[in-house]
Amino acid sequence: MDHPDCQYSTLTEAVTELEKQGYTDELTLTEDGLFNKAEPLDASEFTIDSFHRLEGPSDPADSGIVYAVSSEQLGLKGLLIGDYGGKAQDFIHQMVRPLPAHEHEGRVQPVRPIPAGENAKV
Repeated sequence: MDHPDCQYSTLTEAVTELEKQGYTDELTLTEDGLFNKAEPLDASEFTIDSFHRLEGPSDPADSGIVYAVSSEQLGLKGLLIGDYGGKAQDFIHQMVRPLPAHEHEGRVQPVRPIPAGENAKV
């Protein structure tokens, strides 16, 4: 990766730079599963290549996360974008939690949303 995890300042910057690195396949994650152009995919065939957590400049509750994911078996590279923190869509985090993190084995812990009303513990 050209950028270490969590290095981008804005969602637009993260998406633009990651698309330049080839993460261009249209991936959609819903409560019903992972899809590419309406075709269902097996999420377990994907690896997290990097993830980037973003916070709004004035409101920490305005947070998001971008996962750059790929599947060698399917020949796909795309982005999963979701809320982070109290507004997080739990299904995104449930999907990515079991996935291996490429080049991060042993260093990256699964991302878990912070429950509403709690502060992050540093």
